[in-house]
Amino acid sequence: MISKITPRIFILICLFALNGCSEDIKNDENQFTLDEVVTVLESQNLNLVSFGITGYPLKLNDVVPEVYSVEVPVEEDPYNPEFMHFYIFNSEKDRSSGTKEFNKHMESAHFTTFPFLYEKGNVLIVYWSNTKDNPLFTKPIETALEQLK
Repeated sequence: MISKITPRIFILICLFALNGCSEDIKNDENQFTLDEVVTVLESQNLNLVSFGITGYPLKLNDVVPEVYSVEVPVEEDPYNPEFMHFYIFNSEKDRSSGTKEFNKHMESAHFTTFPFLYEKGNVLIVYWSNTKDNPLFTKPIETALEQLK
C-alpha cells in the first residue's frame, strides 16, 4: 500500500514543482532592460544621448529614472533638446504603480514641457516634449515599443 502511494505523491510533487517553474517563466515575460529599450528607440532614428542625473528627477516606486536627451532636427530648435526619462521597474505591477504615482504627482503641476507616457512590460518612458499639441517623437516611440518582444 505504501509503495503505491509514494509514486503518486512523487508525481504530484513534480507537477507542483513544474507549475511553480512555469510561473517564474511567465513573470520573466515583458521584462526589458534599458539597453534593449534604447536600442529599439535608436532603430527609429532617434539620437539619444545619456544625460545622467540632472536636478531632482521624480523617483517612482523607488526607481530613479535614467535621463536621455533627444536631439531634435535642425529645422526645430537644436538648442532646446527634448528629454526622455526611462523607468525600468522589476515587474509590470511595479510599473503600473509607478505610473499611478507619476499621474498623482502631475495633477497639480504647471508645465514648461509636457509629459507623454509610454508603457510596455516593466518599462515606463516619460517623453518631455516642448509642445503639447505636436510632440515630435510620438510615432517613433510608439513604433519602437511595438518592436519590443
